[in-house]
Amino acid sequence: MMVAALSLLVVSQAGQVSTTEGTARESPRSFVLELKLGPYKPLIDDGSFPNLGADDPRPYTAVFNNESMLMGEVGLEYMLWKSFGTLTVGASVAYAEKFKRAINATTGMRADQSTGLRILTVRPTVAYRFDWAAMRYNVPLVPYVKAQFMVMPWWVVNGSQFDVADGMVATGVALGAAGTVGLSFMLDFLDQRLARDFDSSIGVNHTYLFAEFNFQERFRSDPTFLNFSSRHWLFGIAFDL
Repeated sequence: MMVAALSLLVVSQAGQVSTTEGTARESPRSFVLELKLGPYKPLIDDGSFPNLGADDPRPYTAVFNNESMLMGEVGLEYMLWKSFGTLTVGASVAYAEKFKRAINATTGMRADQSTGLRILTVRPTVAYRFDWAAMRYNVPLVPYVKAQFMVMPWWVVNGSQFDVADGMVATGVALGAAGTVGLSFMLDFLDQRLARDFDSSIGVNHTYLFAEFNFQERFRSDPTFLNFSSRHWLFGIAFDL
């Protein structure tokens, strides 16, 4: 009787292990969600300004002391191909703004009223992530590259209203292209059990921290237009969904 009871206990425990392993299977991966922040400084002062002398301060430096903006960005990509890495397509939306006290055009001194530059960036994206080693061998580092097209509505405000220069509202839309090189660290590597619970409870397959360098170039059809090209870093968190 004792042997029979022990045999039943072993069979019961084996069934429980099998059931646990079954629930630990990864849910389907279809999307990548990214949330990121970082400093952004447009290369406006690299543009052509015929009305300024060689020794005159450039507009961005004069108004904003050449300080960076804080850019926030959210992106969503769909996984087209998942084999030797992951190929995705999607889009991201970024926003940055900078405010300082305006400069009086007559005296060159700071005025009481504030002026600000606001930039919205929409970027359709194609990306490749080399996550094959991470999925197969639990290597936590995932390098990636992106190619993007940029649509950048921008506007200048004076106080609470749009700024007007030479009878024209200071607003426009810039077009350009961008490239991104980044490196992600898969947080699942630190706690596999927590990662499985995160997946089974809310459908997040993998979580990453990442840093990326963005090379952003505006199409220069007219050199007198504001140049919103940049070279900037962004840092954030990403989720496979």
